Amino acid sequence: MQAATAEPARIGIELQRSFRASPERVFRAWTQPVALREWWCPPGWVAGEIDIDLRVGGAYRIGMSRTGAAGAGVSVSGHFLEVRPPERLVYTWRWEGAFAEMPETLVTLELRGSDNETQLTLQHDNFTDLGLRHQHRSGWVSACDRLDRLVTPPTVVRDRPAAE
Repeated sequence: MQAATAEPARIGIELQRSFRASPERVFRAWTQPVALREWWCPPGWVAGEIDIDLRVGGAYRIGMSRTGAAGAGVSVSGHFLEVRPPERLVYTWRWEGAFAEMPETLVTLELRGSDNETQLTLQHDNFTDLGLRHQHRSGWVSACDRLDRLVTPPTVVRDRPAAE
């Protein structure tokens, strides 16, 4: 008698984040190479080649390397499964040059909001390892912090006249 082999449990991430920017602005920052260069890479890394074919079935690839390091960098790539600007983006995610043991995963981005506020919900699914999930969750939280600095208008500080 053969024992049944169980499929490993799939582990996911769900993050919610608010931005003081329109869904259109956040979506553009997420999908345009010029904007991605400004926020995608963590400290100590610099963006390399970024290619985005933003359509269902289109491919993307975002390369990056350590600042000042010689040699090959890493990249993340995949295909767009759903593209509905500015409210929803679904794409596959696969590392090249890092996380060799990690299978292809799935990212779903949903944006809801108004002219000056966006509620982002990010799901990243199909991890097979809690350690990888934790590393990616930390990466997404930091990335959202950097994205927030890019899309949020600066606060205007006005000096009040000194009392006489």
